[in-house]
Amino acid sequence: MKRQLGAMCLAVAALGTVVVTTANASSGDAPVTLTVGLMQDIDSLNPTAGYLVSAYETWNMQYATLTDKAADDFATEPSLAESWASDDGLTYTYTLREGLKWSDGEPLTADDVAWTINTSRDQEWINHFATTGNLTATAIDDRTVEIVSSVPDPKLPTMDVYILPRHIWEEQAAGDITTYPAEDGVGSGPFTLTSRNAGQDWTMAANPNFWRGKPAVDQVVFRVYTDGSAMVAALKSGEIDFVHDVPAELFDGLSEESGIVTLTGAQGGFSELAMNGMAGGLGDGHPALQDLTVRHAIAQAIDRPQLFDRVAHNQGQLLGTLGVSPDPVWTPEIPADQQLNYDPERAKQSLEDAGYKDTDGDGIREMPDGSQPLKFRYAELNDSDQAAPIRELITGWLKEIGIDTEVSTYDQTQLTDVIASGEYDLFVWGWTPFVDPDPMLSYFTCAQLTTDIESVGYNDANWCSPEYDALYDQQKVELDRAKRIDIVHQMLTLFYTESTYVVLYHDADTQAYRTDRFEGWTRQPKDTGPVLFTNTSPSYWTLTPIAGGAGGDDDSSNTGLIIGLAVGGVALLGLIAFFVARSRKQQDDKE
Repeated sequence: MKRQLGAMCLAVAALGTVVVTTANASSGDAPVTLTVGLMQDIDSLNPTAGYLVSAYETWNMQYATLTDKAADDFATEPSLAESWASDDGLTYTYTLREGLKWSDGEPLTADDVAWTINTSRDQEWINHFATTGNLTATAIDDRTVEIVSSVPDPKLPTMDVYILPRHIWEEQAAGDITTYPAEDGVGSGPFTLTSRNAGQDWTMAANPNFWRGKPAVDQVVFRVYTDGSAMVAALKSGEIDFVHDVPAELFDGLSEESGIVTLTGAQGGFSELAMNGMAGGLGDGHPALQDLTVRHAIAQAIDRPQLFDRVAHNQGQLLGTLGVSPDPVWTPEIPADQQLNYDPERAKQSLEDAGYKDTDGDGIREMPDGSQPLKFRYAELNDSDQAAPIRELITGWLKEIGIDTEVSTYDQTQLTDVIASGEYDLFVWGWTPFVDPDPMLSYFTCAQLTTDIESVGYNDANWCSPEYDALYDQQKVELDRAKRIDIVHQMLTLFYTESTYVVLYHDADTQAYRTDRFEGWTRQPKDTGPVLFTNTSPSYWTLTPIAGGAGGDDDSSNTGLIIGLAVGGVALLGLIAFFVARSRKQQDDKE
C-alpha cells in the first residue's frame, strides 16, 4: 500500500547518485522537460519492496499493467492487453497488443506476464500478492495469456499489477528479490528511469516503445524539497512546472497567483493516530491499549474538527472512517450511537469507571491494579510539517483526560523499523488506498501481524479480529457488488468501533501547476481527483507543450547530464547550494 506524504518535509539522506542513461531530445534540441516538485523521496525503485506514493508514481510511469483504469471513473480498460474474455468468471484469456517491446528493445510477451503473476504469487510479493495470490497464469503463445483464479474474484478482469521484464528480474528472483535496487531503467510504461540522485531528484525519459507511442514530453524531472515554502517559490518563479502536496497554510495564497492553477484532489487518503493493540505481533506496547475502554477514551479526547481546521486548514474531508478507495461508495456511515465524537468528560468518566484513577494526585491515571501510569510512547515523524502541530494538540487533549505521553522523533525509515518491532504505543502517519478496497482491507488481517522481524507485515496497529478476518474472506470472493459493499461497510464499522486507528481526517492532495508550459492535465477521477500522483497518472502521456511556452528551456532540462557529473566536489557544492539531501516521509503511503 502507499504511505502518503501529506504536507511533509523530508529528512536528510546520504548523497547517492545512480545514472542509467541520459535523456536525448529529438532533433538535437533541448529536451521538453516537465519538472515536478514534491516533498518525498523514493523509498525504493523496486516494486516488490517499496511503499511510498513517490515510488508508486515512478512505477506507474515505468511499468505498464495488463489492464488500465480510465481517467474519468477508474473503469477497467485495455493496456498491454488489447482484449480479454471469460466464459465462467474464473478463467480469463487476455490477448496482448501486437509488437509490444520493453524500453531496451526486447520483446514483451505473454511469458513476461505469466512469470510476473506466478512468481509474485509464489514469493508473495507484498505489492502484488493481494491480486495474484489466487491466480495461475499460463502463456499460451507470445500474445495470449490465460489466467485462472482458484476462487471467485470480484477484482477480475482487472489486472493492474506491474508486469516486470523477466529477462531482467528472473535472476533477482532467484535470491531475495526485495534487495534488488531496480536501477536498470527497463520498463514498458510511458517513461523509464534514467538517473537518480538519492534524496534530491530523479529523472524519467520518454519511452519510444510505449504502446501508446512516445509521449510529447521528453523527460520528467522529480525534484525533492525539504521546505514547502521553497517549493512554492520555485513554482512561482517558473523554476518548476508542478508541485505536489502544497503545505496547507500556503495553498490559499498560491491559488491567487496569476498563471497558476491550484486544485485539491480526493483519493481516499487519510491521516491516523494508530495505537499498539498488542494482539499477537512483536513488541511491548502499553497494556492499557489492549482495553477498548482506553482506546475509546483516546478517540473521544481528540477534537477532530479543531484539528482539521488548525492543521489541515479544512482541506480534505472530516471523515473518521478508514479510507479504502477513492470511490466513496465503499465508505460507510457510522451509526450515531456508535460514533466516538469529541467528548472529554465522557472519556474521563469511562476511564474512572473502569478503574483508571489518579491515585497519587499527579494528574496522570494509573492502571486499575496500580502497576504503572498511563504514560504512552508517542512516535513522531521528524520530517513532517504537520507532525508537530498534530502532536501538540493530541498530547494536550490526552493530558486533559489524565493520559501522559513521552515523545520520540524518527525519520520515516526509523519509524518504519519502530512500528515493525512493535516498540511504540502511539504514532501518527497515513495511507493512500488503491481503487479496489481489497489491498487496504487486507493490511489489518491477523495474517499481516509482524511476528518475525525478517518478514514485516502491514498490520501496524497490532490488531487482530477473527470477525474482521471472516468478513475479509467473504468480501474477497463476493461477485455481487452491492453485497460486497455491504460486507466492506461492516468491516469498516467494526474497525472504527474498535478504535484501532483514530482516523483524524481524509487528506486532500493539494497540487498546483503553471499554465504557460503544458496543457492536457488530466484529473483522475474526473472533477474530484488530482492530476498527478493518482492511481495511474494519465497526465504524463496526455500533456503537450504549449507552443511558445517555456517547457524544456530551463536548466533542469540538463538534469541527466548534471547528475552524471555530480560526484565529489560538484555534488558537494550542489548540496550546499540548494539540494540539501533529503530522505523521505509519507504520512502516507506505507502506503
